[in-house]
Amino acid sequence: MKRNAIDSLFKWNREADIKPALLTGMKGVGKTYLAYDFAKAFFKQILYLNFEHDPRVSEIFASSNPFSVSKNLLNYFKIDEKSDESVLAEDRILILDEIGYCPNAFNILSTLQYTGEFTRIIAITSGPVNKNELNLYYHIPVYPLLFNEFLVAIASDWYIETIITHFETNKKIPDIVHKELLALFNLYLQIGGMPAIINEYVSLGSLLNVPEQHKLLAGSGLYYLNSNYPDSDALKMQQVLGSLPNQLSKSNKKFQYKQIRKGTTHAMYKDAIKSLSELNYVIPSYKIPTEELNNINSLIEENALSIDDYTSFKLYLPDVGMLYSQLNCHTSPVDSPSDKEITRALLENFTAQTIKANGYPILFWESDSMAKVDFILPKEGSNIPVEIFCDNNTRSKSISVLKQKMEFPYSIKISSRNFEYSSNIKYVPYYAVFCL
Repeated sequence: MKRNAIDSLFKWNREADIKPALLTGMKGVGKTYLAYDFAKAFFKQILYLNFEHDPRVSEIFASSNPFSVSKNLLNYFKIDEKSDESVLAEDRILILDEIGYCPNAFNILSTLQYTGEFTRIIAITSGPVNKNELNLYYHIPVYPLLFNEFLVAIASDWYIETIITHFETNKKIPDIVHKELLALFNLYLQIGGMPAIINEYVSLGSLLNVPEQHKLLAGSGLYYLNSNYPDSDALKMQQVLGSLPNQLSKSNKKFQYKQIRKGTTHAMYKDAIKSLSELNYVIPSYKIPTEELNNINSLIEENALSIDDYTSFKLYLPDVGMLYSQLNCHTSPVDSPSDKEITRALLENFTAQTIKANGYPILFWESDSMAKVDFILPKEGSNIPVEIFCDNNTRSKSISVLKQKMEFPYSIKISSRNFEYSSNIKYVPYYAVFCL
């Protein structure tokens, strides 16, 4: 299962700067598999520790002296540097899995490789990381598989080059291929990008067990919260997660605290939402006030977008497949949302997780009237408005309203419509969103 993130590991391995690589991301996105897949290709000796599964290995890092820790590691793995059969340090890689369970290991990580025994180190964590310390590492965030990665996993990767070419040229894809890709995209919406779920589908060739597998995956996420946070904090985080299917399936998709329970406030739940965001359990999307539209880049550079300061935001799940299964489970015959709202929820969530994985901040805009722009994409030195449509009908007045507030070279409309570029509008089919 080839991942886009492995290219980042290849680049890291070519770097003269030997900062440790730090893989971050929610549980189940394939961080450990990715590290091992890379290590097997380039190193003769793989040394692996998992602080979650074997807490005793934390004793190796009891000292704050990197040379003492290095010696402890060699002893633990029974490596004799004087042996004629010993592996050279440059042919050895150390993988420290779930390093968040051992703060001492995290604290010494940036200096450990300078002892000379472990010139390449990969650390993996599913927990939160201090953003101010990320410059100490070669940071590689890992997300659920994007649609192009999904095509590789299901042996349909020949489509990828065609999609990229037509995205760049804005020329229509042949109609038969367009329909095939829309069908595959619909399959992706149901399965999502979590590796275990994709493997389940590939192994059985059926969607029958996919909802149950999504439920098990969600359950393991809740278990992690209960195991690593105080009861009151874990409960609030679970309540936020539990409200998301209803939050996203209503016509106004902005997060509303009343959807959790009556009487809740921003002050009561902002820390829970912030923790979920740091764990990659949710993807926040921030509303840009009209008066700040021409100041977006400064807001991003100053890291001024946070739950602490913004009370108007949306929350998406990190994987559209999990949302698909939850929407099917949560909807009831009484007062259930329309099919169109469910479709829009899935499409918005899919787009949010894709542009997040592509490294963009998630932003949206609404006017005081009815104009709405689903995403504003800081791209190519400009801020490109992005609208999503549930079919091939892409009529909208929102872009015209936004044009009166800020300048942009063109807009993007995502729909089931084929590729096209006209009147400063770039039409992008759902299956090509990974190209943004």
